[in-house]
Amino acid sequence: MVITRFAPSPTGYLHLGNARTAIFSYLFARHHRGKFILRIEDTDLERSTKEFEAMLLEDLKWLGLDWDEFYRQSERFDIYREYAQRLIELGHAYPCFCTPEELSLERQEAEKKGIPYRYSGKCRALDKKEVEELKESGKSYTIRFKVPYGEYVVFEDLIKGHIAINTDDFGDFVIIRSDGTPTYNFVVVIDDALMGITHVIRGEDHIPNTPKQILIYRALGFDVPKFAHLPVILGEDRSKLSKRHGAVSVRNYREEGYLPQALFNYLCLLGWSPPQEGKEIYSKEELIEIFDLKDINTSPAVFSKEKLRWMNGVYIREVISLEELIDGITPFLKQAGYDISDRDYLKRVLEKTRDSFETFKEAVDRLQPFFVDDFDISQDAWSELENARVYDILSVFLEKIKDRQLNAQSVKEMAREIQKELNVKAKDVWHSLRIALTGKLEGVGVDILCDILPKEKIVLRVERLLKKIA
Repeated sequence: MVITRFAPSPTGYLHLGNARTAIFSYLFARHHRGKFILRIEDTDLERSTKEFEAMLLEDLKWLGLDWDEFYRQSERFDIYREYAQRLIELGHAYPCFCTPEELSLERQEAEKKGIPYRYSGKCRALDKKEVEELKESGKSYTIRFKVPYGEYVVFEDLIKGHIAINTDDFGDFVIIRSDGTPTYNFVVVIDDALMGITHVIRGEDHIPNTPKQILIYRALGFDVPKFAHLPVILGEDRSKLSKRHGAVSVRNYREEGYLPQALFNYLCLLGWSPPQEGKEIYSKEELIEIFDLKDINTSPAVFSKEKLRWMNGVYIREVISLEELIDGITPFLKQAGYDISDRDYLKRVLEKTRDSFETFKEAVDRLQPFFVDDFDISQDAWSELENARVYDILSVFLEKIKDRQLNAQSVKEMAREIQKELNVKAKDVWHSLRIALTGKLEGVGVDILCDILPKEKIVLRVERLLKKIA
């Protein structure tokens, strides 16, 4: 059975790159009818917080991910101590009593010689008696893994292909810190082995960790899983995606009003090529059916916020149901203070306007004229008022709507009549009406506003502007 995992650290928000890793791991497991495990890697007790863990879980669920098993590494310390002791007994690990000052001097010496630093291994030669004496003296120590000298650790990466790394490149590394907490490269092996992980899908920045982990697998007699290292995600300037490119966390996009289905879909297309050319909109079920690691590109993917906005707009306009749209947009409209207690009214508004915005945050501004009567006139709109026969246009409009039904069709007819009677341009008529109804030069169509807004509100807004410019 295929078993994958996603193992985030609760030290910050869920980054888009990590979210893509989670999605790929999830899709691969579900495609093969296997298991997907979520494991919180919180061994860094100083930086890990329950608040970040809660947000990670919320964001993963929001994206539509579900898992078969859940673990926290902080609850498994006894297991790690047991296997660390086993490595010592097998001769694959040893206590290291070097102080931070001694290690710093070693590092400085390496820098002077212009060579990469690797631990000298001097505690490796301590005999059993020396170790016991140092322990009895109360001297603190770490536990290091004994790396064989001059060997190549070779593995076939499912994305990157053949990789060989010389053990002399990294030397003996710490698996248990002096405070008793285990390190990443150690616990990840123990957990992946005990949880039966068959495929480790993660970012390519983990490639240097892989030979260390393979050595631990072998030392403990565990089966080595298959590795698939994903290329990084770049910003549009071709540098690694970071905060200077703008929003880079799932939480950011939730707060901006993106749909989870759209973000899920878009992240899948970053570095993965679906078999059907030209198609970009996929449901989660479709992606589970067709996802395969062999279709992941070896080169970095470029994140485009504009492309994501476009895709989110497609989902809003064409993919989700009207009820889903209402449920998704409601929190944003409530936060803006709009009265949306009349669900039928809100439904009519969204039926007519869902093609006019690409995010829910943008919709708050676009839909303001349907929910707010008391608004300011923008500076651009005031400038336009000075150049058009606004007073005459609005006065005639008020007269015409007294005894006529107001809707999209009738307002178009009246606009043509006003244009002809006053000998003005169509643009002047529409701009005057838009400014009166919205206070802006751009936004939802005037015909749509007149089709939905109650007539008395339209009269009120026109009369208010007439008073201001009289």
